[in-house]
Amino acid sequence: MFKKLEDLSKPTLLSKTGVKELKQSFNDQYPFFKEIEDEVFPKKANIQSFKLRSEYKVEIVQVDKDYICFTKEDLVIPHLKLVHKFPDLLIKQQVDLGAIKHILSGSDVLAPGLISQGSQLNTAQKGQVVAIYGEGKENAMGIGIMNANSDEIKKDPKGHAIQLLHHLGDALWQLSFK
Repeated sequence: MFKKLEDLSKPTLLSKTGVKELKQSFNDQYPFFKEIEDEVFPKKANIQSFKLRSEYKVEIVQVDKDYICFTKEDLVIPHLKLVHKFPDLLIKQQVDLGAIKHILSGSDVLAPGLISQGSQLNTAQKGQVVAIYGEGKENAMGIGIMNANSDEIKKDPKGHAIQLLHHLGDALWQLSFK
């Protein structure tokens, strides 16, 4: 999804209402967020957003100097750095060793990579945002949306199980180091 970020708009400050709506969306989608809300959105923080001009209606949110999330349609999706800092924010799905290089290249997660030896498929619903871990790795390497619920994937392990949205090394990840 984030191959190039050349079409980013200039930053705009989020209004108090915008920040309140963003926090509410986080709380609605991620139950654990309530515990970390004040740490992610400190008082008097400079919160701004950048719109990505593309076929995806994406907005990237920055708090002070840290990119914390992006929005896609009605979803608020945390940045990988936020997931690294708060690993319990998202449900973890672990792929086997063979899938790691493909995911780091931007490929979706295929069902066989979630049910083979070395992988771990945790309970999740279709449309739910999940963190993608590699076998033997401590930190998440990607974030995606479940294309099917975990029970369906176990019954019929074929096709794209998780749509990859953001991964280590993509343009959004690299933007966070500029």
